[in-house]
Amino acid sequence: MIDPRIGASSLFNAVLDKAGMRRAPGRPQQIHLSVTDRCFLPCLHCDIWKNDTVDLPGQVWLDTLDRLAEWVGPASVNFVGGEPLLRKDLEDLMARATALGNTVTFNTNGWLLTAKRAKRLHEAGVDIAYVSMDGIRKETVDHSRGREKSWEKAMEAFDLLDAYTSPRVVVTCILNKSNAEEMPELIEFVKDRGYQLVVQPLYQNFGEVEYDPYWFKSSVLWPTDLGPIDDAIDLLIEERKRGGPVCNAVGQLAAMKPYFRDPVTFNGLTCKAGHSDLSFDPQGNIRLCYFLEPVATVFDMAPLAAIWDGPETLRRRYAVSRCERSCNLLNCNFDRDDL
Repeated sequence: MIDPRIGASSLFNAVLDKAGMRRAPGRPQQIHLSVTDRCFLPCLHCDIWKNDTVDLPGQVWLDTLDRLAEWVGPASVNFVGGEPLLRKDLEDLMARATALGNTVTFNTNGWLLTAKRAKRLHEAGVDIAYVSMDGIRKETVDHSRGREKSWEKAMEAFDLLDAYTSPRVVVTCILNKSNAEEMPELIEFVKDRGYQLVVQPLYQNFGEVEYDPYWFKSSVLWPTDLGPIDDAIDLLIEERKRGGPVCNAVGQLAAMKPYFRDPVTFNGLTCKAGHSDLSFDPQGNIRLCYFLEPVATVFDMAPLAAIWDGPETLRRRYAVSRCERSCNLLNCNFDRDDL
């Protein structure tokens, strides 16, 4: 006999759990559109530049944006890559997204930003430009990016973006052994420029690679001296608590300390991939998580709502909710309230 105190929704979720399926709390709020795998920087922390794929036509992404608008309405749409600015139609895609009421952001290494493109980004209504800069010193940034002048190009990009009120600049930094001691300087730079800062812990290289829980043992950026890492994390937490320019939640930052000590053992935190986020890769595959198999493609005739609530997606979401990989600390996956 069913306990009358159990609501219909809770009962349905219990049935789904027993069947190894998981419903989302609602429609996705964050959409990640990976519009290209192409990149020209051989970054030490990323292998996407090694991928050999061809970009989908712009019309495919325009149609996808229209389908998303009909289903989820206004959302946050983040254009990622590769290097998104390699697409000459990027601003056209972004303009469609903003015209549909979305908040639009994108990631860039800054190399391809010009005065003309900065103006086009502004006119397209882009809200945030996430500019990658893994450190503040020239030698550190150039080393991590695998190409000289990467620091200079990032600095030039900042000046070009500052000529307009939008997009706003958020500096993105991957915390590792090479840049941990530079965190005080980086924070001061961000403050001086009126930017914000978001940090991610070093993780296994993205790209067409097999998941390897022991990837860090061969990483040239993995820290062996945790003193500078701890100091950097403490400073970031302090800045966050006093209302500084750090975007990361305190809980996320605090969890990075045990992660750098033991990235293999499950940290006990949940992952939000596929619960409030939905990702599209450069081949048009629809994914809840880039490390798991896709649940559909943009070429499927089924409505996106049916895909989001379909059996394959429910099973994949259940797998995500019980995943014990440490990538739940990455910004797109982290699911924990600030402290």
